[in-house]
Amino acid sequence: MNQRLQEIEQERLRLAPATRDDFEAVATLFAALHAYNASLNEQFALADDWRALLREHFLHTHETENAFWLLAWEGQRPVGLLLLENHLDSPLFRHRSWVELVALYIDPGLQGAGLAQRLMEEAKSWTTQHGSSHMQLYVTAQNARARAFYRHCGWQPIQEILSLALSPEPRSAPLLVDPSCDGELLNNGHHHLALKTHTQVDQAQSNQDLLEPEAR
Repeated sequence: MNQRLQEIEQERLRLAPATRDDFEAVATLFAALHAYNASLNEQFALADDWRALLREHFLHTHETENAFWLLAWEGQRPVGLLLLENHLDSPLFRHRSWVELVALYIDPGLQGAGLAQRLMEEAKSWTTQHGSSHMQLYVTAQNARARAFYRHCGWQPIQEILSLALSPEPRSAPLLVDPSCDGELLNNGHHHLALKTHTQVDQAQSNQDLLEPEAR
């Protein structure tokens, strides 16, 4: 798309913070984003009750200072979504406050029109206005287009999340969480300082479940 056509395209697109009445627009774009991610890796498929959970979170946060829900509109049609949230990590870490770019999605028909760049500029502006100099995001490893876009915008990888798929044994005991680990110190954060480990016990050897710590 040449420069003038891109300018015309941007002129007819409107950006506005999402209001309480905009939830259906938010949900439509959120669903499209995660449907695409799930098409690349089924691990990112949404839960059956995702809509109710998203609605609850949206209504709780969309007017607070800790989150930014921004929509792009083409007339009455929602075509872009940006979601930012303030994040506070575990007090174990010195640099524990940052803004997470939770969602950035553009309708496929408008990709290449400069809308993603506009939303990224809004993201950077909101982040600095709220006193943070650091944004982070998670991107699906198979999403080559998104990874290239973020690199073009200056993002750099700082951490990898590795996944290992296992087949549980048929006679496995249920996986439970040790309540002693249910504290802010370990659970309030996205730093992966521990691996989840579980011990599976043969019921013939023990009548009690063995609890193993789980931490993020």
